[in-house]
Amino acid sequence: MTKSKAKLKFKKSAKMEIKPEVELFVKIVNRLTYKNGPNALSTPLCNLTFWVGAGFSKAWNSRYPTSAELFRIRGRQVDKIAEPGALSRTFGVDMFEGLNFDRVRALVYQLDMQARYPDVRSRYVDEQNIKAIRSALASAVVARFVEITGMQPFDREAAKFILRDPTREQREIIAFFNDLEHRDNGSQAIVEGLRTHFISTNYDNVIETILDNVIGEDDSTFIYGYRGVTPIEIEGTRPAKLMHDHWLVRQLIKINGGFEILRKKDGFVFNYENRTPSEIASNPPVVMLPSREQDYTDSYFQAVFPKAVRLLRETSILVIVGYSLPDDDALMRFILRQFAEEPEDGRKKFLFYVDPSGAEEKFARLETVFPLREGKYPTVVPFNSTFNDFVRQYLHVQKKMTESRGA
Repeated sequence: MTKSKAKLKFKKSAKMEIKPEVELFVKIVNRLTYKNGPNALSTPLCNLTFWVGAGFSKAWNSRYPTSAELFRIRGRQVDKIAEPGALSRTFGVDMFEGLNFDRVRALVYQLDMQARYPDVRSRYVDEQNIKAIRSALASAVVARFVEITGMQPFDREAAKFILRDPTREQREIIAFFNDLEHRDNGSQAIVEGLRTHFISTNYDNVIETILDNVIGEDDSTFIYGYRGVTPIEIEGTRPAKLMHDHWLVRQLIKINGGFEILRKKDGFVFNYENRTPSEIASNPPVVMLPSREQDYTDSYFQAVFPKAVRLLRETSILVIVGYSLPDDDALMRFILRQFAEEPEDGRKKFLFYVDPSGAEEKFARLETVFPLREGKYPTVVPFNSTFNDFVRQYLHVQKKMTESRGA
C-alpha cells in the first residue's frame, strides 16, 4: 500500500497554545506506534477508533449541515413526498409549513408504527404507500443535502474521491490522518502498532474523501476499507476485495447508513454518482431517518451493528468528535457503551471527547452511557473546542517533536 505524505507549513510568528489533552493524546499515539526493532511484539496491535457525528463533517466543511439544517424540507420537495393535507390528516403532522427536524421525527415514527402494526393501520394506509412515502422522503433529504453542500465529486476511473483546491482546514485534517496512517506495520507475520478505524453516524462521504487523499494516488480506500457489509457492486463493478487481510485493513462503519448505500436484490451496492430525484425515489439510499422511536430492524443495520460492537470492544482509544449523544439515539448509546460496559472493561482505555461544549456537559452526557466511577475506567479526556483546534495542535506538537529529534 502506497501512502502519501501531506506537508503543512506553520507561520513562524504564530504562537500556539497547546492544551494538555492534546499533549496526552500525542503521548499515547507515540507510545503505541510501531517500533522497528529486534523484539517481537514490542508494540502489540491497538485500535484507535473515531466515533464521529455532524461536528466532524462541519470541521471538514462548514457548509455541511446539522440535523436541524438537513431535515428542513419545504415547497416542492414536500409536495413530492405526498399531498400535505392527507399526510397532516392521517398522521397528525402539520406539513403545510413544510418539514423541520421535529416534524420529520413525528412523520417517520407514524410510518414506523403503521408498518409494524398492520392490524391497526389507518384506512387509507398500506404497505405500498408507506414504502413510497419513505422513498420520497429519503429523496427529499438527499436533495436537501445537495442543495446545501453539493456532492463531493467521485472519480469513477480512479475509483476514489479527488480533492481539488482543499481549504486549510481540509489540508490539516488530511495531514492529521496521514500521520495516524503510519502508526502500524503489517510487513511481518504479526501486525503491530496503532491502527485507525471509524464509526460514523453521518450519511456523507467525508471519511472516504479523507482516506482517499491519505493513501497513494494509485490506490483506493475500497481496497483497504471494510464497511461491515461486503457490497455486491461498487460503482457497477465487482469489489476489488471480497475478503480483507487483517494486516492492512481498517474499518469504516456507517451506523446510520449512507447516501451511497443502495439495495440490490438481497445485497447492497455502493453508488457514489449523482442520481436524479426519480432514480433516488425508485431506489432510496439505506439511511436511518430520525424518529421518536428508531427502528433498526433493517438487514443493513442488523449486519453492521455486531461489527461496530466488536470493534468498540477491541478499541483501546476512542475519540468522539462532534456527537452530542442525543436522547433519541438510545440504541446508539447502547452500542457505544460496549467500549467499556463495566469499569473493569475500561481500566486501560482512554476516551477523548472533542466538542466545543464544556467539560461538565460532556461528563453529564457520558454518565448516561458509561459507569464512569468519578471519571475513571475508562479515562475520559474532554477537549472543549473544535476538532479543527484539536488537529492543529496535534500537528504542531508532532512537528516540534520531529524537529527536536533532528536537532
